[in-house]
Parts: sequence; C-alpha cells; structure tokens
Amino acid sequence: MARSKHQTHDGKTPTGLSWSLIAGFAAWAMDLGLSYMLEKHSCYSGHHYILHVISMVCFVIALSGFGTGWMEFQRFPASASEEGGSYFDRVHFQALLGMAFSLSFAVVIVAGAVPRWILGPCE
Repeated sequence: MARSKHQTHDGKTPTGLSWSLIAGFAAWAMDLGLSYMLEKHSCYSGHHYILHVISMVCFVIALSGFGTGWMEFQRFPASASEEGGSYFDRVHFQALLGMAFSLSFAVVIVAGAVPRWILGPCE
C-alpha cells in the first residue's frame, strides 16, 4: 500500500492502471489490423484458422486489461469513490474506467470475429 500511496501522491499512474486503460483498444487494433492483413493469405493458403487464432489471442489480451484493472481496483482502499476529493479517488475511477474499456473492446472483438466464423475469408 505504501508504494501505491507514493505513486498516487506523486501524480504517477501505476503501470497496471495504464495497461488496463489501453489493453482493450490495443487488442482491438491488433485484431482489426492483422485480420485485414492476413485475410488474402488465409484464403489462398487454406489456413482459415489463422484469423480465428488472431481473434482469440486479442480477446485474451483485452481480458488481461480487465484483470489488471480488477487487481488495481482491489489494491486501493474501499473508501475511495468516483466523487473525488482524495488521492485514491482518481486511481479508483481509472480502475473502473479501465475495466469498462477492456470489457467493451473484448465484446467488440467478439462481434468482429462472428462474421469470420460464419462467412470465412474467401467470401
């Protein structure tokens, strides 16, 4: 707790919170970019599973942001709230926001993967 308090007082965001805030977006961007880049390759080579593996790995990356946000949320005192006023309130809000972002982007990754499962890369 002392390290967390020191980081919060100095205005530095803990590394876990930073990852929680960017993990979902980074996973979605990787999923979208790699899937578009490898679509023709998977069609020509017949390795359709490549697109599914990319989506599953990116989904796990997005969920890792949720897990990290949850661990950071548990690490700080329960007296912190979204109302503001104390040093831990900012960290509390960032943890909630990071979990929401990561979970939302995980849903977006699943929504993008569904057409790839149904249609396939050659259609």
